[in-house]
Amino acid sequence: MKAWFPLLLTCGVFAGARAWAHIDEPDIAADCQKVASYAELGKKAYQRQDYAKAADIFRDQAAWSEFCGLSEQAVATAYNNVALSLMRAGELLKAQAYLALAPHDDKSQHNMSLLRQRLAQRPQPQGPGGVYWQYAGRGVWSEVAVKPQGERWLIDFSGYAMPQMGLYYGPNMGDFTAELPIEHGKAVYHQHDSEGAQVCDVTLEFGEQALEMHTRGDCGFGHNVRAEGRFVRVE
Repeated sequence: MKAWFPLLLTCGVFAGARAWAHIDEPDIAADCQKVASYAELGKKAYQRQDYAKAADIFRDQAAWSEFCGLSEQAVATAYNNVALSLMRAGELLKAQAYLALAPHDDKSQHNMSLLRQRLAQRPQPQGPGGVYWQYAGRGVWSEVAVKPQGERWLIDFSGYAMPQMGLYYGPNMGDFTAELPIEHGKAVYHQHDSEGAQVCDVTLEFGEQALEMHTRGDCGFGHNVRAEGRFVRVE
């Protein structure tokens, strides 16, 4: 499963402990000055109708706006920039996921109203197959992909958690892939250790527009990564 990550600045995700010491307040301040350039570059891509590129750039705007502590209005503007680009690209459900991140913002409410008019003209998805997102912060989404596999379903979970310096060193991660039956809208993933003992259960309950995940036990994911809560359908 592929996941999109914001532009990782300075030393990148492969940096070690030594590189960590090189990230100081002047570095962060300089990187935060680049937020406005993301907005301008995204605008140019949008104007030349390269909407996929614009969405990627505006995601960087959103990620760094969050990290740099910009105002709620500034962050909401970045979310809306991503959403409008995705709408133009035909990715309506992904656009809806971004608008839902700032539901009380006036721009979000206006664009959500327009988006729902377009969604109402589309056929509703049938069955659990699709892709589902949950926001992990800083432009990164945990994802569940569900595909038919004979009489079962291939369920691919990629979970993320963004630590404080995650834009420099990458997110914490955890994942599982399993072929499972989905009966009455519900699937259960069981994980066992090397000796066969059960260590965790993940329950997935599917609705028309979202799935709910609940975990019991420790699945051994990265720090703060959980298969838990609501994931919205984006495909």
